[in-house]
Amino acid sequence: MQIKRDYTQPFFRQPKRRRIRNLLFVVGLLALLMLALAWQWDRLAATVTSLGAPPPTPTPRPSQRAAYAAQLIIDNELLAAEAELARAVAERPRSIAYLYAHGSLLIELERYAEALELGASITELDARDERGFALQAAALTWQGQAALAIPIALSGLELNPRFTPLYAALTRAYVDTDRWTEALETGERGLSVNPDDADLIRAYAYALQSVGSYNDAINHLQRAIELRPTYLPTHLELAGLYLARDENSSAIDLYNRVLSIDPRNARGLLRLCLAYRKVGEFARALGFCQDSVDNNPADAAAQFQLGLLHYRDRQFNESLAAFQACLAHDDGVYDLSCRYRLGLSHYYTGDCTRGWSLLRESLALAQANGDEATTRNVLQGLAAIESDPNCVDDAAAPVDLDG
Repeated sequence: MQIKRDYTQPFFRQPKRRRIRNLLFVVGLLALLMLALAWQWDRLAATVTSLGAPPPTPTPRPSQRAAYAAQLIIDNELLAAEAELARAVAERPRSIAYLYAHGSLLIELERYAEALELGASITELDARDERGFALQAAALTWQGQAALAIPIALSGLELNPRFTPLYAALTRAYVDTDRWTEALETGERGLSVNPDDADLIRAYAYALQSVGSYNDAINHLQRAIELRPTYLPTHLELAGLYLARDENSSAIDLYNRVLSIDPRNARGLLRLCLAYRKVGEFARALGFCQDSVDNNPADAAAQFQLGLLHYRDRQFNESLAAFQACLAHDDGVYDLSCRYRLGLSHYYTGDCTRGWSLLRESLALAQANGDEATTRNVLQGLAAIESDPNCVDDAAAPVDLDG
């Protein structure tokens, strides 16, 4: 018997229950895939987005930081330059080049103790590297320890007699120890090695001033400025020399040039105040002294000069505030000068008791220092309080005019 087959049906036909189970399996698998896709969606989206985003900025290498710091120094952005060099040193603490560059800049920022430590670090890394000696000698000299700096600089020159920063440090150290002939000779030897070292030229000008060769000093400072036109300390030194020689207009022009480079330069503001005061332009002087104080309220010298100008104009409330700030921030330089003027300002603003007390303190200081001019001024102030009928009830004790 012949069996006819229906070829429209599968050869191996599955039972109905098995088909249902397979269908449920496929549906479940699709559901799991959809859940997995939803769970990973944020991550996938971030990945896709990152494919079109720019790559992250690479971290600068120490060499790049040092190069950037060099440009910042040219632009007179010294604090930013110091931060870059500090990072370079942190990343390469055994690099003598970075240590020396950082230490040299710290000297410019008057952070001498830190510069001295970096110089010592260089010597520890390599006892025959002249840069460690130069950094230590310069830091000690600027720190007021020139006598200690001299043997260190000489030792460095024994290692490398052509390293001119050693001559610059040694020249200054000799001047500060009153060894003027040796200072001049050292500066000249260094300039024979490199006549275009601006820092050495500046140090040699310092030696020339010490022996009264002011015209030569001016010429050398002008040359140093040509070599480093944005380096402000040399500008300030030359302007100060002009002012001392009564070349007032030249000094004022140079101070204004300093402020054109750095409008917030505290020394430039203060010295321009002094220059205008010297030539009798008191209103301008007051403005620049106020700007200096606004820029750095903790500058005792600026507060003192501002107080003098207010006192001259009989603005005693203002002079009182300035002399009080001067006394608060002074490190001993202006203690007597600010103290007795503060006492007078208190008196003229009606506080006889406080004025009396400060003048009595000032009298003791002036007599102990043998300062006859200040003693006379203080005694006049005490006499004024003693004779003022408005102060009779305030004065704590009669004035001892004999001290």
